[in-house]
Amino acid sequence: MIEDFETVTGVFEDEFTLKGSRFIGISMPCPTEGHIKPNLEDVMRRYPNATHYCYAAVFGGSERRERSSDNGEPAGTAGKPMAAVLKGSGLADVMIVSVRYFGGTLLGTGGLVHAYTESAKQALSGIVRKRYTACCTYTFSLDYHWYSVFESKCRDMMAKRPECEFGMNVDVKAWILTDREDEFVRRITDLTERHVRLVKGRDEYI
Repeated sequence: MIEDFETVTGVFEDEFTLKGSRFIGISMPCPTEGHIKPNLEDVMRRYPNATHYCYAAVFGGSERRERSSDNGEPAGTAGKPMAAVLKGSGLADVMIVSVRYFGGTLLGTGGLVHAYTESAKQALSGIVRKRYTACCTYTFSLDYHWYSVFESKCRDMMAKRPECEFGMNVDVKAWILTDREDEFVRRITDLTERHVRLVKGRDEYI
């Protein structure tokens, strides 16, 4: 079952310098794994000839699938700490890229972990969050009498206004909050005295 989640609305970036190395942290939307490559390519075009382009991504909505890369830094010093920051944020469908321009001074393992952790935090420091509400969808047909009952008694369970086509009957598509699904099925079945045939569709985010 899908769940509510929050993501970012656009691109945000911030940077700092540590012992001569410049770190640019960039956050951006990443709904699927297929967005990782074009996101990286866009960052590389904007910041050419950098030493490293490390990243962490969480995608797939509330499934929160993860990918990360050290991009040539010592294993576990970049992608993993960035992923930890991203996981701690509670966000999904987002990617952080940390661009490094080497400044001539080696930072060591601990220094790199600190630097990439800070870069990830800065990349998220100015984001605007957007919330997606998890819904299950149902389609059904009601006569006009039962439609008025449905509209008044089930409104609190819906994530948004239902889509309706008015003809001999009212054909309805409703987006029901996932945690109210069982209650909705019971309520509309009882309210219409079982004069309703519910057809469940795919789960969606609103």
